[in-house]
Amino acid sequence: MAPRRPAIFQIGQSLGDYSVLQELGKGGFGHVYKVEHTITGRREAMKVLAAGEANATEQAERFLREIRLQASLSHPNIAVVHTAFWVNDDLALVCEFLEGQSLQEFLEQEQPPLSRALDILAQVLDALSYAHARGIIHRDISPANIFLTAGGTVKIIDFGLAKAATDLRLTREGSPIGAAHYMSPEQIRGAQDIDARTDIYSAGVVLYELVTGKKPFDGDNSFTIMKAHTEQAPPSPAAANPNIPEALSAIIQRAMAKKPEERFQSADAFLQAIRQAQTEPAQAGAHRSLRRPVLVAAIATLTILMGVLFASVNTGRLGGAQPLPGKSLALPPPPPPLTAGPPVSVPAAPASADSTKKIAVKSRPRQILAPKVVESASNLTPAASDPQLEPAHAEETDSTEVAASTPPTAKPRNPVVKLGGAIKRLNPFQQKQRSTEPNNTGK
Repeated sequence: MAPRRPAIFQIGQSLGDYSVLQELGKGGFGHVYKVEHTITGRREAMKVLAAGEANATEQAERFLREIRLQASLSHPNIAVVHTAFWVNDDLALVCEFLEGQSLQEFLEQEQPPLSRALDILAQVLDALSYAHARGIIHRDISPANIFLTAGGTVKIIDFGLAKAATDLRLTREGSPIGAAHYMSPEQIRGAQDIDARTDIYSAGVVLYELVTGKKPFDGDNSFTIMKAHTEQAPPSPAAANPNIPEALSAIIQRAMAKKPEERFQSADAFLQAIRQAQTEPAQAGAHRSLRRPVLVAAIATLTILMGVLFASVNTGRLGGAQPLPGKSLALPPPPPPLTAGPPVSVPAAPASADSTKKIAVKSRPRQILAPKVVESASNLTPAASDPQLEPAHAEETDSTEVAASTPPTAKPRNPVVKLGGAIKRLNPFQQKQRSTEPNNTGK
């Protein structure tokens, strides 16, 4: 039987209850049209498969399987199949009409941000989890079969290679089926025990391309690409794009493990890892935003405490510390104050060289008291003396001359005598010995 191409329908032509509005595209299995139901007015997509091609039997079998499997699924992320019918010798599949573009067309124009890439794959995995739970394996997950609607919803389309988990009729040794860039190693080898983990691998390849902008393996022909999938480890996604977190890079590498038992064992496990990767950056940012004000408050509190401690230490030094030593001479403690009594005349002491010495006291301008000038020792009486006038005050009197003689009843003091231009402390014992010398001479 000679091969023939599928019939090309013209715009406005009627196909059963549908009217052709536009040709949307064509593929290996036929043409896709935009049609409108003549009764409901609903616009849908119609995929027409030519039954008369050379491998028509195998293609028709796959096409019927796609119709039955996809029609049994009802999920927001899976394109809905409404009906199917024969048009002469051609088989037509009618499904929901999607406005937007395929992920393949999108990636040819731009690379989505990380958050959008994770959201796209999360919707794909949600749909795969639903299909796998019903024993349906897609086997052809690729950007060409992932559709992005204008509203942002992700739809899996084209279940032409889908098979039930118990159906082995389309798995033949040495006959790989699918897109070479996204096929799992076991699918490339034509294994008969392919399960849902082959879709996990293909989804990992799609995520790799979403976040890096490139395919993990590429080459000049399909053989080179498929050989790399079976023998080579994929380059690290973090190395291909430094902005990818290490945790996400590890997730992708695990999904693309060569051995199925080393991958995520279900779409749900893969999906949970993706959702955790989506939430971790936000939590990290929240922790950073919380740590900053706490750190500022801690620094402010520490600064205040250090200021209080510094002030208390300075206050203690100023209140209890002695003044620094200067050039003034230390004086002995003052004698106890004299009690007031009747005036007592004091005989004049005999004139002597020692008694007529005059005392020059160095003044300190910081503490100046009103000077009390005593002209002679005969005028100084215990009653007239000021008990508050201490030797320290007397020394601080500016340029005051005081007689050296003291009352007999007063305790000898230790004045400072300026002899020969030098300051010298007079020993009280020497003063007493010198004051008695005239008496000894008289005898």
